[in-house]
Amino acid sequence: MYGFCQKFLLAAIVLALAPTGLAADSPTAFARVAVDEQEKPTALQLAIVTYVSKGDSRNISVDLISAIHVGDKAYYAELNDRFESYDALLYELIAPKDTVVDRTAEEREGFVANAQLILKSILDLTFQLDEINYDKPNFVHADLSPAELSLSMDERDESLYVYFWRVFYASMDEYAKDPLGLRDWQMLSAVLSADDDYAIKILIAYEMTDLKQMRKILGDDSDSAVIGARNERAIEVLRSTLDMGTDRMRIGIFYGVAHMPDLEVRLVNELGLVRQEVLWIDAWKLGKQLVDSAR
Repeated sequence: MYGFCQKFLLAAIVLALAPTGLAADSPTAFARVAVDEQEKPTALQLAIVTYVSKGDSRNISVDLISAIHVGDKAYYAELNDRFESYDALLYELIAPKDTVVDRTAEEREGFVANAQLILKSILDLTFQLDEINYDKPNFVHADLSPAELSLSMDERDESLYVYFWRVFYASMDEYAKDPLGLRDWQMLSAVLSADDDYAIKILIAYEMTDLKQMRKILGDDSDSAVIGARNERAIEVLRSTLDMGTDRMRIGIFYGVAHMPDLEVRLVNELGLVRQEVLWIDAWKLGKQLVDSAR
């Protein structure tokens, strides 16, 4: 029973942070655990993937910038620096248009916000809304309002209740396959050999890159309200931004890593863009060796 509770808790934690849910046919991985020469985890890394126009005189460049809701302070500082270079930075936030982002984490309410605050403390991380500077003039809101999301979920028979049971049954299925948690020896050995300060963080980092588990929870990305409907809005805002811009534009889409595979498909199939390059950024340090070497 302990093994099931562990898997259920981990699945719920990953859902609260930033579920990966990579599409089965996605050619790009947007999250990974980097390891050193001894195969010890060094960092949870997220991708910035660049897509460019092909055979188009406008010279468009769009970056998918994978986000996680709690991360190292240095990770968000690097993102803030990078965001300065974009003509427009489209960002996710379930809020009415023109909402001023509340950057005081302790004042936010709701189950997910409370879960993120607890994990922020346990994992010694910082919160995205506290660190990212959303006041910059190039930031553009590209998400649904709470009312729009609620309507979209109703149309698809989705709810927090539905997601709870998806987490429950996905955890049951994983527990049935591997009740002792021995199937992934790389993850197990990494956790057992890690310093106490990093063991839990490493375990969650590996769970966040578990493709099959997250797809069981989220379902088909393109059809869901949480992923598909919000991505539709992001693409709508991207199109309008491109229409108002110049022939040479560099645009970033800063969205949760869960959204990226479906967004990639939309950029390629609907806008005719092609992937040019992938850049990896450390979101969580997973070992003292990196922290000590940086001093």
